[in-house]
Amino acid sequence: MEKYFYFSATPESLVASHLSPYKFGNYLAVGTKKRTKGQAIFFEIDPDKVNWLPWDYIDKKLVPYEDGEPKRSVFLSIYRVLENLPLNALLDLYLVTDDGKVLGLQKSDFKMQKEKIVHLYQQFIPNRTRVASRLSPPEFMKFLTDTSKPVSSPKLFFVELKLNKLAKDPEASLNNLPYTNPDHLRDCLIRLQHLPERPTKTVIRNFKKDLSFRTLKDGFFIGDQETFIFYPFPSSEELEDKYYSWWRSALVHSF
Repeated sequence: MEKYFYFSATPESLVASHLSPYKFGNYLAVGTKKRTKGQAIFFEIDPDKVNWLPWDYIDKKLVPYEDGEPKRSVFLSIYRVLENLPLNALLDLYLVTDDGKVLGLQKSDFKMQKEKIVHLYQQFIPNRTRVASRLSPPEFMKFLTDTSKPVSSPKLFFVELKLNKLAKDPEASLNNLPYTNPDHLRDCLIRLQHLPERPTKTVIRNFKKDLSFRTLKDGFFIGDQETFIFYPFPSSEELEDKYYSWWRSALVHSF
């Protein structure tokens, strides 16, 4: 059987499997008997670009079951995976709703917005802090992966979330943004606005819930000081047309 390799962000781990990406995503979300439910975010990786894979262990463990069923998962690492993973090994990124619908995202060039606004970032690795920042995504990546600073990380994976009118005016209405404790979010944005020397403000120290996919803005970002990789999230038109089944599942979860 064909071998696939996945880097999971929720939780951070490296996994080998006989399942193709869409089947693997469905398995992560609902299991084999459809008795579990849970969101998943993972990358497929190119094993030829990772020189530390334990091939003897993989060949021993990644074998079909006695009845011929494919082996669904063999964990290869659960600690500091991103830090040790070559970024050029990353292939497509997959978002999985809690009922097993899978959306694949491909890399693309990132187009910088000229307008100066406040951003809201949800980090996944190495921590799950949610922060407001006046830094653009590339600037935010550079800022937090600068290992010459006391607070930094060699690599970073995060997504930008919608702020709508709040991105320009922290006193504006949230409208239909489904964030918990909106008064706290607004207070963080106001404090950031009044402290021009401060580039970021923590909103949530450790986000423990599933991500509301309907709050996603431009897309996902992963990289380090030298590499910046962007996975764009589909437009509203694409979600309503091309990816309707996945989008409907994501919306049901959000509410």
